[in-house]
Amino acid sequence: MGVVRFLFAIMLCIANMIIYGLKVNISTAIIGMIKNQLDNQTLTHSWECPEYEASVDSTTDLDGPFEWTTTEQGLIISIYFAGYLIGMFPSGYLADRFNAKWVLLSCVLCNAIFALLVPLAASRIQILYTFRFLSGLVSSANLPVVNVLVGKWVVYEEKSTWTGIIYAGTSLGTVISILSSGLILNSLGWEAIFYTHGALPLLWCVTFALFFADNPESQKYISEEERRLLVNSYSHRSPASQSVRVPWKRIFTSRPVWALILTNTLANFSWYFLLTQLPLYMNKMLRFNIKSNAVISCLPYLINALLNPLLGKLLDLGRSRGYWNQTVARKIAVTISCLPPSIFLLIIAYIGCNRVAATALLSLSIVIGGAIFIGHLCNHNDLAPNYAGILMGITNTPGTVSAFLLPALVGKLTENGHTFAQWRYVFWVNIVALLVGWLVFVFLGSGSVQDWNYPKEEGSDKQMSNTRKTEGDEQIVES
Repeated sequence: MGVVRFLFAIMLCIANMIIYGLKVNISTAIIGMIKNQLDNQTLTHSWECPEYEASVDSTTDLDGPFEWTTTEQGLIISIYFAGYLIGMFPSGYLADRFNAKWVLLSCVLCNAIFALLVPLAASRIQILYTFRFLSGLVSSANLPVVNVLVGKWVVYEEKSTWTGIIYAGTSLGTVISILSSGLILNSLGWEAIFYTHGALPLLWCVTFALFFADNPESQKYISEEERRLLVNSYSHRSPASQSVRVPWKRIFTSRPVWALILTNTLANFSWYFLLTQLPLYMNKMLRFNIKSNAVISCLPYLINALLNPLLGKLLDLGRSRGYWNQTVARKIAVTISCLPPSIFLLIIAYIGCNRVAATALLSLSIVIGGAIFIGHLCNHNDLAPNYAGILMGITNTPGTVSAFLLPALVGKLTENGHTFAQWRYVFWVNIVALLVGWLVFVFLGSGSVQDWNYPKEEGSDKQMSNTRKTEGDEQIVES
């Protein structure tokens, strides 16, 4: 049947690796960028676990060149997500209306360039804020455009499996970024992190530009058999969908869409919290040195990258055998990503200096919480593959609020030092958000293709082609 669709999916996986890697590397790099002391009296780390101070070495508290307050440190991380939030809806619209290949290529290329410029901008914090904001702005196209391309290049019967592989790139990128950042920081300094991470993505850009097209209809290097397989797949997104009218009223009066908006807003809290603040918590509270911090922080993302495709395959297998439909499959994934992590975070909030238990539970929270990528974060393609980019833009705009708020909240709460009491407030915010997001999706969410996905302009033949395979509560669109 050909392998081009698999190679394309791998390229999307690598694109996610690049974007997420560049998103989180500053969370580790900033440990080596700041001075260890804010003033002569106040240390930036916690003294709540003195038993670990005896084992602290010179790589636990690096002494960097910049005297940034904890609030400024939090803003350096969170202002990226301010740009990400602002750009999400416009980029979702652009991903649906224009050639998605070039939108994704521009996203990756601009991210690489801004990473290379960070060492030059760091001496002026206002310029650094600007570059971080712009990085977030261009990165906002990533998830919408990947959703659009999934609708073009992934066969319906393989959707959960390959979605799991594609979004495993987010975890793999985090793994590689955190681990390599820690090793580079320890041996070469923080500047080398951005030079290395900014240069490598340029190879992907050249390969993607030369060998891959926006859709299977216009792809050069593909067999006709594989092209037909993709084009005739149920719910395949055709190039013609770029020119049809967007059913805004139907979208904003759809119950599954509003369920997805609320779930995306609330269920993302824990993921973004661990993504942006885990290295800080491990360093300041549990007192791990840079090498240990990097290894421990990235290991659960590696496990998650391996488990997500397996869970996706299991969901596809159960659906194909009639054990559940697509709606139930998505609700299973959302339940897995929300309930266990909320329990783990509650325990972590109150066990204090139990380093082994806290580390294990934090790791499990990431491993299990990563099911969001085969839960609500790919639900846009279930509801409306023809408008997946726009839906991602709509839902992930509020869905990014947590990534902007949490680093700033942590920075504000720890201005006078890191304590378990202060961090406990942040844990509770995440716990409540996870539980409410889970309840919303379980009672209101759907995995059915909505009838407004198919524009009338496409004609009855296309509509009947797209409805040749339905199951369970999948909505049948009749011509």
